[in-house]
Amino acid sequence: MFDDIPMSLKMNHKTFPEIKTLAEGKPIDETGILVLLDYIDHRYDCSDFRMISIIRSLYTYPHLISENTLKQMKKTVLGFKYHMADPGYDGMCFWSENHQLIFSTVEYLAGCLYPHELFTNTKETGLFHQNRGYQQLMYWFKTRFEFGFVEFHSNTYYEEDVAPLSLLIELSKDPLIIKQATILMDLLMLDFALLNHKGYFSAASGRCYESQKKDPNQQDILDIIKKAFDLGPVQDYDYTRLSAAFVLNETYQVPKVIYEIAHDVTTKIIKDSNGLYLGEVKDYFKNPKDYYTTGLYLWSMEAFTNHQSIDITMAMFHDWHLKHNTFLKNLSAFDHSFIKRLNLLKPLLSLLNPTTQGVAIQRANVYTYKHKDFMLSTAQMHVPKTFGDQQHIGGAILDEHISVFITHPAQAFFEDNSRNFSPAYWVGSGILPYAFQHENTALYYYDLSPRKGLFEKERALFTHAYFNEKDFDQIHAFTQVVIGVKGNTLIGLVGLNPIERFDSIELRQYGKYTAWIMCVASTEDISLESFKNDLLSSKIIKTKHQIHYTAMSIDLKTHVCYVDDIPVSTDYERLESPFGFIERNPESIQINYHTLSLKLSLKELIRDESLS
Repeated sequence: MFDDIPMSLKMNHKTFPEIKTLAEGKPIDETGILVLLDYIDHRYDCSDFRMISIIRSLYTYPHLISENTLKQMKKTVLGFKYHMADPGYDGMCFWSENHQLIFSTVEYLAGCLYPHELFTNTKETGLFHQNRGYQQLMYWFKTRFEFGFVEFHSNTYYEEDVAPLSLLIELSKDPLIIKQATILMDLLMLDFALLNHKGYFSAASGRCYESQKKDPNQQDILDIIKKAFDLGPVQDYDYTRLSAAFVLNETYQVPKVIYEIAHDVTTKIIKDSNGLYLGEVKDYFKNPKDYYTTGLYLWSMEAFTNHQSIDITMAMFHDWHLKHNTFLKNLSAFDHSFIKRLNLLKPLLSLLNPTTQGVAIQRANVYTYKHKDFMLSTAQMHVPKTFGDQQHIGGAILDEHISVFITHPAQAFFEDNSRNFSPAYWVGSGILPYAFQHENTALYYYDLSPRKGLFEKERALFTHAYFNEKDFDQIHAFTQVVIGVKGNTLIGLVGLNPIERFDSIELRQYGKYTAWIMCVASTEDISLESFKNDLLSSKIIKTKHQIHYTAMSIDLKTHVCYVDDIPVSTDYERLESPFGFIERNPESIQINYHTLSLKLSLKELIRDESLS
């Protein structure tokens, strides 16, 4: 088995800080480069991250780097493992959405740089790698343009999409690659513009971690938002981060319309939809058994052990010889000839009910209410009552950087360093809630009764809110209501059951069935006294098939949501906003802000900024 390194080592410097000095045209102490090369040569997880700065330096700064170091850089690039189907053992994750883009980018650019050199791991020339990387990039661009990002709104993994796109825009000589990468970059910038609050990116998300949830100042994309929009807390850029590729990029320019949207402070509702449900995947891809399209899209969703993916998962696992991969090793239990011969894979899944089914990041329909003083965001009815992993179903950001959110605490499925950090006490959820937001109020209902799953540790029979006392100017606590005041913002939590203060950061609600209301307001719109009276006079009512709060309700049997007894769809188009309406699977995308507009079409290679 490959070395299982700790997360602290993986998340250490992903580039060398002296890259800024190289960009200024000055030579450097090259120790930082050599450290990255040693990491990459060991094929540790996240080696592809480190390759970004190595490739950039070989293209852009070779005249400033010593001959010996250049030789070592070239040797590392030629010997790297760029695809999980290639020879050799490794400890790398290749398949998540961001890793697929990064591996394809560095493979393509390495092949372009050394087209006639022999790559020592595959014994293929650079032209082979250039072509394979190119094909995978075309596929990645197309699916993300049409259905958005699987790792939707991630304030960690969007950094790891922006960096390789920056590299392609700056270094590729192919106009098609440059144009398509630029269009995809625009779409990421549009997400940042639509869903930032004073430079913080805190919307409901497919993958989000504890430190970034609790403290928005820890978000990985802050340097990017600062460079793109001059928003947020960043004073000095961190050149040890992958975002250095974007900060140093002098080619890409944020479209003016997206820049203006980022600075808009009017109150608005944004509805957006990203990704595919597992049941939709088979309808989109032409060949359900193709590893490089259907298979890699399912794996970008982290859908390994779901009914819709298990057959192709085991075929890829077997044919690509992945039994030694640190992340996938447990799949060996399903890789037996008699299981395949007797078609037992899906019956076994039904019997064992593995929690890993909840790792899959399915289509998310996110409702976000933006006010100049706060933002509230919810992934509407996101596969409720199923196992979860890193999904951040939603929450509020108040004032500038005060975060409040609710989860069902969980424990990681596995103990090894590669997989021991999620789900966790504050990361993701053990069981996902029925979640529904209307305007500035969100309802979260947790039913913790589902059957226990394989790999599940002891299930917590409570849900909890991150509600840090020190963040607030005032706190008013009652049996089933807690209110926090911070500057101009008010936030109230209402419980189905009594809300108990567990410690200075945590509120708990005990029971197999719990429900929370999260309501956020500004003192410019309502007084504290009126806000308090409204919440104290309200009540969550649960019946066998319904959860109800004032005008909002969820039918737990049909999964239909209601406002004032009128059914409300929680399946959205790609974007529904004051700045444009984008259908799912669009041919083109148009965004408007006053007299500014931007039209994007991947198929027709249109990126047209204009004044209307």
